[in-house]
Amino acid sequence: MVLLVVVIVVASLTPALSRQLTHSRINRAASVCVADFYMAQAFAARYRQPVRVVFDSTAKTATLKLPNDSTLLVRSYGSESAFKLPTFSASPTVVQVLPSGLANTAITVRMTDGTFLRQVRMSRAGQIRVLRS
Repeated sequence: MVLLVVVIVVASLTPALSRQLTHSRINRAASVCVADFYMAQAFAARYRQPVRVVFDSTAKTATLKLPNDSTLLVRSYGSESAFKLPTFSASPTVVQVLPSGLANTAITVRMTDGTFLRQVRMSRAGQIRVLRS
């Protein structure tokens, strides 16, 4: 009898727990994406040259590169990472961060599982925000 009650309680809590874990992963991925943008600004200022941030939606990666194509950082957001994001996209896929902290274009990075969405936006002025929609 007690085992039956435990099984019923565990079965009722499993979907909610799974949903919370997914939401937590997406929120953490958005926070790390913000940190990557800040890191790109810091690298651009340190090296006194633009840093390109390249997003690959198929590999679900973000790469920070110098103009000579040397790679500073590669961050994975896919199934092999801790985030396990089902959907990861950016529009546009490449942004160049200048040493002053400005960007050549605004960029929006979308992270979603189909029901829960977080967007990270970097404006041309270098302002970085997490949009909760």
